Amino acid sequence: MGRPPSNGGPSFRFMQNEVTEMDAILQEHNNTMPAREVLVSLAEKFSESPDRKGNIQVQMKQVWNWFQNRRYAIRAKSNKTPMKLNITPMPRDDLVAARGLSQQVAAPIPGAVPATTPASSAAGAGRATSENSYMEFEAKSARDGAWYDVGTFLSHRYLDKGEPEVLVRFAGFGPDEDEWLNVCRQVRQRSLPCEASECVAVLPGDLILCFQEGKDQALYFDAHVLDAQRRRHDVRGCRCRFLVRYDHDQSESPQSCVPQEIVPLRKICRRPETDYRLLQLHAANDLAANDQKETSVDPSTANAQRVAASALETTQQQQHNSDVAMAVLASQANVSQPVKTL
Repeated sequence: MGRPPSNGGPSFRFMQNEVTEMDAILQEHNNTMPAREVLVSLAEKFSESPDRKGNIQVQMKQVWNWFQNRRYAIRAKSNKTPMKLNITPMPRDDLVAARGLSQQVAAPIPGAVPATTPASSAAGAGRATSENSYMEFEAKSARDGAWYDVGTFLSHRYLDKGEPEVLVRFAGFGPDEDEWLNVCRQVRQRSLPCEASECVAVLPGDLILCFQEGKDQALYFDAHVLDAQRRRHDVRGCRCRFLVRYDHDQSESPQSCVPQEIVPLRKICRRPETDYRLLQLHAANDLAANDQKETSVDPSTANAQRVAASALETTQQQQHNSDVAMAVLASQANVSQPVKTL
């Protein structure tokens, strides 16, 4: 693991033939992360290609990050209902109970707990959850400060100060990359990739997870949104741009030198805490649609009403003309005819 440079150097890019090969492998694995051996083999193969040999050494983590980013993008596109969330926060009661354990030394978790578990098994009383909802986590590596999906929680322990730690195996990595991480500061609910319609939920001041591409590798880092430039969407999706400031270099650089970048929505993963904004937006849109439906008249109904009114007006006019004609005839019948004389 290594932190990508922030010196403005050229970003690492996979070639089109490499992307095609990785796409095929991802489809074969049904959009799940391939085994570490597959990632290592791909990195070695790409490094030995004629275009890269002797120039660029492709790292396994670069391959891993490509798969992770593509899986995020596919998952965002497949989520057709924005209201349906695939992450459920851990109930406070369960969190308190977990922190209240009295064990002070490392204790293995029986069978190792996978990081993706049905949310219904952890949902508190009275909390409604979707049958397909899952609780997923990400963890911040102490080696490079980047965030990775958690594959398995292997063990847990408590430090002298009472702070809980967990032994994490990152998704797609082997035992050599396992780390002990602080539960409160380095483990959290997984960030959510943004759909094109969800750019409205990303606001200045927000904490986000941003995909930073460097010369040697590309990783996910914490960042804050400084500004949002809203643009009209088109067939390509969201065209908005966001000015972000990465957090991982702030301790090493003056505030004026903190790395900033303008990024598209596809590089941003929002925090689950912003879900309420989408819920409010959908509720407001539904209310406006209902109000418009109640106040507007169906076009076909309005046309029928206009035809009926016209027919009624014509009938009334015809009746009026008939009445006038009858009155004239009656008046003529009552007038005495003059007597003809010879």
